[in-house]
Amino acid sequence: MHKKILVGLDGSKHGIEAAQEAIELAKKSDAELHLLTVTRPFKVTPKLRQFLEAENLLGEPKYVMDEMTNNIVSAAKELATNAGVKNVNTMVREGKPARTLLEYAKGNGIDLIVVGARGVGEMEAALLGSVSQKVSMLSPCSVMIVRS
Repeated sequence: MHKKILVGLDGSKHGIEAAQEAIELAKKSDAELHLLTVTRPFKVTPKLRQFLEAENLLGEPKYVMDEMTNNIVSAAKELATNAGVKNVNTMVREGKPARTLLEYAKGNGIDLIVVGARGVGEMEAALLGSVSQKVSMLSPCSVMIVRS
């Protein structure tokens, strides 16, 4: 059975379904459940930075992003806690989703990564390849791709 399960969350319906599958597995095997959402770095052009500073708005878009991502992991944690999972860890990281999930898995002894088959970046996935595909190809551990 699995000891440490990592779920990649992106706020999509598929991500929540992946979390629900992982919650059931964690409950059955008494595993640690790690809930991770990854945001892209927020880049501000020099002209936009100047405008934001002049309007005393610098940082506000990042705060909005932080609140959104924290809500994603908080909702999944609530599902896990309500289902009776005892050991739940939540975190938000900045970077590329597949790479960040894989780095987290390697650094934390994860033995199963659970992701949704599709996420919020479906157009990007069509052009560049999906996060679930990249994770499954490069993962150091087992990967479960949840389809709905």
